Amino acid sequence: MSMKDIADPFTPEADSKWYRAMWNFWHPVAYSHEVSEGGMLSGALLGERVLLVRHEGEARAFMDVCRHKGAAPSLGWIENGCIACPYHGWEYNMDGDLVNIPSRPELNGVLNVRLEPYKCMEKSGLIWVCLGDEPWREPLPFPEWDDATMEWQSPPYYDWETSSPRRLENFVDFSHFPFVHENILGTRDKAEVEEHEVWREDGILRFDRWVVEPNEDKMKEYLGLDDDIINVQNRYYLTVPGTIYLIRYFPNGKRYALYMATAPTGPTTCRNFWHIGADFALTDEAKAYLLDFELRVLEQDRPIVESQWPEHLPDLLGAEMYVKVADEVTLAYRSWLFELAAEWAAAGEQQEEVAG
Repeated sequence: MSMKDIADPFTPEADSKWYRAMWNFWHPVAYSHEVSEGGMLSGALLGERVLLVRHEGEARAFMDVCRHKGAAPSLGWIENGCIACPYHGWEYNMDGDLVNIPSRPELNGVLNVRLEPYKCMEKSGLIWVCLGDEPWREPLPFPEWDDATMEWQSPPYYDWETSSPRRLENFVDFSHFPFVHENILGTRDKAEVEEHEVWREDGILRFDRWVVEPNEDKMKEYLGLDDDIINVQNRYYLTVPGTIYLIRYFPNGKRYALYMATAPTGPTTCRNFWHIGADFALTDEAKAYLLDFELRVLEQDRPIVESQWPEHLPDLLGAEMYVKVADEVTLAYRSWLFELAAEWAAAGEQQEEVAG
């Protein structure tokens, strides 16, 4: 069998139905704290350059391309409530309308030119952008973000050379723990994945797991638990296209939360934003300990996930193999993603019929 034969079930991601459906969803482009008042930032989403600005407290998003000669306005400045392109000084107001051409002021108000605006919102410490006209769903609710008892840290985002669904699946692929994260998240002598229910509830894919794990010295101190082995409940909340959070409940009621939103920056690439929170890690030392643990896990995952071929998902559910129980979450997630792709395709066909 040739490599071409293996690849046949896969559609290039840029042409796939589920990838094109991504235009209809909210995706994170930056952390809220990265864009200060009067500041600008350039991000990336679905192959587009995105300009983020904050004016009078409100975050706004535009295509980061000046309509004159294609330079990036994000390299310019904001003055008198206008975005100025660094190349020729063209100025756009906060609705994206062109208001000043320094080299030909007599054309001000004459040329119908503007920065393309995108829908923009802030939620859970992130700036979200939708490139489509009507977003299909709100970002995943995350009530713990506003819980005053939780101490949060938002590490820098990280870019991976893989599609955002591949990255998300890695987060919830329980059967890789004993091999990729041996003696950290599992051991090879206990590689079997136990039965667990996976269900949809209020627009969220839900699943829980109980895990028995060692309670190391530092965690004993931070949690206030002396037991060498503890039973921890892990509750997962996932929504398409690429947001998930995990709440871990320890025997004494203490909580640890990990939130991750992966955004498709282009075909086969993604940018990942994340928060770590706990109601027991209140010192800088404790927070550094938790972050170091997560960074070690990420560095173990990255080369494996980036090695997956093709980097994108197939358009057909049956193009890859699934193992009962171990791949229940993967199958549920992909099924939902492909349902949305079919919904997007149907909506597009309907629009074409109306236009025709």
